[in-house]
Amino acid sequence: MIRFFQTDDVGGDDCARALDIYEAAFPARERVSRAKVIDRITRGVYELWIGKDGETVVFMTILYSLQDSDLVLLGYIATDAAYRNRGIGSAFLKDLLKHLKPRDRYLLIEAERPNDEDKFSTRRLDFYRRLGAKFLENVRYILPPLAGDLPTEMLLAIAPGYRSPTLSGERVRHLLTQLYIEAYERSPDDPLLQLCLSSVPDTVRLL
Repeated sequence: MIRFFQTDDVGGDDCARALDIYEAAFPARERVSRAKVIDRITRGVYELWIGKDGETVVFMTILYSLQDSDLVLLGYIATDAAYRNRGIGSAFLKDLLKHLKPRDRYLLIEAERPNDEDKFSTRRLDFYRRLGAKFLENVRYILPPLAGDLPTEMLLAIAPGYRSPTLSGERVRHLLTQLYIEAYERSPDDPLLQLCLSSVPDTVRLL
C-alpha cells in the first residue's frame, strides 16, 4: 500500500530520494534545477508530494498553484523505474482530483507532444485522458529550455475537464503568460512566449 503525503523537509532523506527520481525521469532541458526546486519548496512556492512503499520513496510530484487562478499546475510527476506500471501515479491523481473538486480547483497538465516514434508520450496522453483530462485544441505551447537551448513542444490539458467546454482566447493567452512568468521565470517579451500567443484562436475548445 503506497502512502501519499506532502513534505517540506528539504533536508531529509525522503526529499533527496524524491529528487533523485525526478532527475532520473526528466531530461535537463525539461526540469528546474534541484537547487531551485529546493528553494521553491522552502519558500512555499512548490508543493512536493511523495509516495512511500514502507520506508522507500517510490513516487514524487510537484504542484504549483497559479496566482489568482482556479488552476493547479502538475509540474512534474514520476515513479521510480522499479515501481512503474503499477497504477501508482493514477492512484495519486485520482485522490488529488477528489481533493481539488470541493475547492473548485482544476489540475493543469503539461504533456510532451508525441511524434510517430514516441510511444511513451502517447501512452502518457492516454493516461491523462483516462483521468478525464481535456486538451486545449489548436494551442501551441512551447516549454522554454530549462537547461541548454532546446525548447520542447508540449500540450496543455485540464483535468477533470472544466466547467465549460471552451476557453476564450484571452483567458488562454493570460494562462500562457502566467506559466512563462510565474512557473519558469521568463520575460513577458520572451520570443517563444510571443510565438505561442500568436497561435491562440479566439475560442479554444477542450477536447
